[in-house]
Amino acid sequence: MAGKLKMMVALSLTTALLASVVQAQPFGYGAGPGWGRGGMMMNGPGRGRFPIIDADENGVISAEEAASAAEEVFAAMDSDDNGELSMEEYMTVRMGPQNGWNKERQAAREKEKSDRFATMDADKNGSVSQAEFIASSKARFEEADADKDGKVTPWEWRSQQWN
Repeated sequence: MAGKLKMMVALSLTTALLASVVQAQPFGYGAGPGWGRGGMMMNGPGRGRFPIIDADENGVISAEEAASAAEEVFAAMDSDDNGELSMEEYMTVRMGPQNGWNKERQAAREKEKSDRFATMDADKNGSVSQAEFIASSKARFEEADADKDGKVTPWEWRSQQWN
């Protein structure tokens, strides 16, 4: 019962978070410089989760900000607090209920996310530990940090997101 309650809370928080991101970025193009959390004005650029991860709002994501965000996301997904993500936990929070019009694109995105879960599951035991999740998040951060200066700029972020 506690696991179901935590999942419901996590889904509610994820929905609220996604609603604020969508509000900040009408039509999926981003509201441009100056807009961030919940459509509120802020200093610096923002697109998608970038302004949420950029906790100090300095326009770049540091390794510490990325690591903190990864820990928060893992905790929100781990509905039964066992330190492992099942495929169901991962897909529920990462995908949520999908009622979009483009069912083909939706299926492709779900397949991509499922494939990402399989890649994160380094020991191939059918679940992703917090260590595996953090390692995968670190690798994505390092991949996005094209100039290897220890931070991700909006340009680097967008390059990773569009590829």
